[in-house]
Amino acid sequence: MELSSSDKERIQHQYDALAKKTLVGEAKSHRRTLAKRTAREVTFSDLSESELAQLFTTDEYESDYFRFQVSGFDVLVKNELLAEALNALPERKRDIILLSYFLDMSDAEIGELLNVVRTTVFRHRKSALAKIKQYLEGKADDEYR
Repeated sequence: MELSSSDKERIQHQYDALAKKTLVGEAKSHRRTLAKRTAREVTFSDLSESELAQLFTTDEYESDYFRFQVSGFDVLVKNELLAEALNALPERKRDIILLSYFLDMSDAEIGELLNVVRTTVFRHRKSALAKIKQYLEGKADDEYR
């Protein structure tokens, strides 16, 4: 059956109206989706330091550390300048600093491990810290020159 030109025109208008209605509905749906997304999204500049820290990880390799052996323990130090300062110390004082600050041992435990009295451990640690401070301050002065 052949459609008359008026029937064809009527069908074309119905199709146009349906297409227009569909496009308007899709546009509204898209704007709603964008509004919901905008309400939930936050720019990186608005995030706090702790929130930013949760968004990434860094790989750490053993080669990034400086290794010290102390009485059968391996102590890894990441900071290169601190490792240099520790290497500048005499072995006994370096061992006391590493055991105290990196392995959280008390003076009595260190004394027992190194076979010295507790007061000697305290004295060595105090003088070692002074030497480390002096070394680091000297390096900082060299950088400003």
